Amino acid sequence: MSQLLHLLTAALLLLLAPAYTSSKKDHYRYRSDTPTEDPEFNAEENYFGNSVTPASRCRHNYHDRTESAINRQINLFLHVGYVYNSMAQHFGRCDVALPGFNTFFKQMAQEQREKSESLMAYQNLRGGLVTLQQVTAPSTADWGTGLEAMNRALELEKSVNQAMLELHLVALQHEDIHAATLIQTNFINPQVEKIFTISQYITNLERVGPGLGEYMFDKLPQN
Repeated sequence: MSQLLHLLTAALLLLLAPAYTSSKKDHYRYRSDTPTEDPEFNAEENYFGNSVTPASRCRHNYHDRTESAINRQINLFLHVGYVYNSMAQHFGRCDVALPGFNTFFKQMAQEQREKSESLMAYQNLRGGLVTLQQVTAPSTADWGTGLEAMNRALELEKSVNQAMLELHLVALQHEDIHAATLIQTNFINPQVEKIFTISQYITNLERVGPGLGEYMFDKLPQN
């Protein structure tokens, strides 16, 4: 009788063993309900499906693609600021002598530096690594008239806006709501307003014309 009891107990343990093993192995099995479930997910090596090994203690849900895109955006801000500095010096020359444009483009260069520093601080906040790259020099040192320079500035601002939209999309693709919200609020919304303002300046410059008209525009308060 005792031998039969031992046999029944052993058979019961054999039946329960697979279920117990599966239960231990699938400790994070609840994730199968999420649309981004990865069958190879390992909770000890990843953060909630984000296949990034954290480089910093504070890093969480910060994808390497978002980190790289922010570094590229920092470089773009530095390049655009470099161009605006060149424009400012052009209008500060004695044979151009448009101090209003000089001041305006100095302010634009300062804004780009502040944006790049803001993104650097955010990179550190999220546990990313700020990787500075070579800053491309401006293509020219002669920016022509105020109208020509403003048209070039409009192109630059649109390129910055497009890059910010792509960065925002990368953050959304990896469900990084914090980064997406910051990018939209602190960068994209002001960028759209800046594009509108420069477009108005171009309209006014086309209206007043070169020579005396451009000189009078140079004296307006916004410059």
